[in-house]
Amino acid sequence: MNGPTHIKDVSSIADCVNDNVVDVQEAWQHNSFGLANTPDILKALAAEKGVDTEGAVLYYYTAYEYELPSDGWTFDVSEWRTRTPAPSSSVPDAVEPPTDGETTILGYDVVVFEDYLSHSPLSCNSVANDLPVNEHCLLDDLEGAIRAIDAGAFGGGCEEGVYTVFSVHRVDR
Repeated sequence: MNGPTHIKDVSSIADCVNDNVVDVQEAWQHNSFGLANTPDILKALAAEKGVDTEGAVLYYYTAYEYELPSDGWTFDVSEWRTRTPAPSSSVPDAVEPPTDGETTILGYDVVVFEDYLSHSPLSCNSVANDLPVNEHCLLDDLEGAIRAIDAGAFGGGCEEGVYTVFSVHRVDR
């Protein structure tokens, strides 16, 4: 990604620009958020694939409760609705959140869902060039992410799908 020079790492949810150590969607181990419920699931998938996780960063995400469908060109703010589960979800939601003090919030990612976590347009569509992102290529607050969606910052042919926001936390274990 070519973008603002202050970006040190891309901590987006989707793997358009950054690589996941394991792919829970490919392994059909994702919940209705398109993510693994626990670190143990990720560790088991990595072991099964023979992937070395030394130096890997573990993230924890929380989802905004609403979503907005878009054709990728325009956004009708009157169409915000309660978040719907990923249709391809193969496991029930049984997320085990980290304990208090175990995470550092890095920011907020705008995510496009299709039948799975599809895109993080801040990084994969270079929307970060036009919005005030932090060193992790994320927005600093939920309200700012929602305002950017409502203002059409992700329009103009960005990505078709359902837009929502996730907070991105680094797990400090």
